[in-house]
Amino acid sequence: MNYEEFSDLKSIKLKETSLVKCFELESGSRFFIEPPFYTQLMSLKEIYPDEFPRVIAQMKKLANERKYVGFVYDFENPFVQLDGYIYLEITDVTDPIKVFYEDKSRGSDYGD
Repeated sequence: MNYEEFSDLKSIKLKETSLVKCFELESGSRFFIEPPFYTQLMSLKEIYPDEFPRVIAQMKKLANERKYVGFVYDFENPFVQLDGYIYLEITDVTDPIKVFYEDKSRGSDYGD
């Protein structure tokens, strides 16, 4: 899968896994994106197309500040665990810039 939003960055192959895309910023900072996080990102793009560039910029900013970041669906259960990486979920990216994402794909709270 091509992540065209990050085509301006150097793509890195992780020896630990081929399941995730990893990118390197000019500063040497790196981040990877789990497929479910990318799915959330694409949903966000549909909901807030005008805010989407700010979200991408925030992702790059967070990666630059924290050096090694994994953008994951669930920080308690990441698909890939890499030493030295900080795990962030979609709301860790969007809430600080006041773009609020609600994951409505979760199951119902109503039981039968």
